[in-house]
Amino acid sequence: MESAAAASARRVEILAALDSYFSDFDTMAGSPVAWDQKYDHIGRGSFDGRITQVVLNTLQVGRVVYRPGIMQRGSAPTGSWAIGLPISVEGSLHLRGRQVAAGQPLVVGPCADIAFTANGATDLALVAIPVEQIERWMWTRRGATSIDRKYLDRAWTVAEAEIARRGATLLRLLGSLLRSAKADIHQNVLGAIEGALVDTVLGMVPSSEVAEPLHRRARTAMKLRDMLLGSVEAPVSITAMCESLGVRERTLFLSCVEAFGRPPKRLLLELRLNAARRALTNPEVERTVTAVAARFGFLHFGHFSAEYVRQFGELPSVTLAKALGAVESPNRAWARMR
Repeated sequence: MESAAAASARRVEILAALDSYFSDFDTMAGSPVAWDQKYDHIGRGSFDGRITQVVLNTLQVGRVVYRPGIMQRGSAPTGSWAIGLPISVEGSLHLRGRQVAAGQPLVVGPCADIAFTANGATDLALVAIPVEQIERWMWTRRGATSIDRKYLDRAWTVAEAEIARRGATLLRLLGSLLRSAKADIHQNVLGAIEGALVDTVLGMVPSSEVAEPLHRRARTAMKLRDMLLGSVEAPVSITAMCESLGVRERTLFLSCVEAFGRPPKRLLLELRLNAARRALTNPEVERTVTAVAARFGFLHFGHFSAEYVRQFGELPSVTLAKALGAVESPNRAWARMR
């Protein structure tokens, strides 16, 4: 275990800083440093997002804002726990197969699938802390020689006012780091900010918890999500879902709603629309809207167009025209669709 003297000798440095706005969710998902993640657009309306991130040599801190909502998969920076505090939320949040209750931090362990869904406009403060940094803090503050993965992986609740207070503190510290990235700052100040970040997040962790396994419905939801992501070109029926997962329809429905805030058929439709949008944005093989719609199982093109507009706020033909380098007028867009 690192000694106090060695800990105090560690030099804290800013490696990267990012503050960017996005209108494309795929671009936004790929922008944070060291995160391996993908977004799918959830809900209706055009996408709007912003990521603010500061990467230290010891940890990361950031803020993620988007609307209308996303389904996120992938992993946090290697060897780190990611801990998020909701700043403002419109709609429900779901993490790793369970709905997030008021007052619950969002916690994802190293190498774990993030498996996060936000059903509406969301503003989150996030910190990614390496395991060794957490172990150092746990030893110093709690006397624990190591940390069990299940220790943080269990859902635990903090008073909503406390979540709000700590979230505001994270944003204040993030702002300080952003300003520091643009000017020379004394090493002691950087070290103090880093220590405050760690204390703000880990200070919420209960001193003792009993690990609880994921509920069966949560495991079912994760399997369902993977199944649906692999079925965007050949949509599966509810019967096929039940047979493949070995569950009854009621369990399937509850698992999906608890994990993603929507029933299986709606989730599959949104994933197919996301896949169609990616194909229209990157027209390599299919260069017409009808070809893309057919590829992803939309047989009624008028229905496809209506659902696409509700999801993304523009006609599919407009998305394709932008990708081809010429934005069409609405009248020409409708003509192309037909």
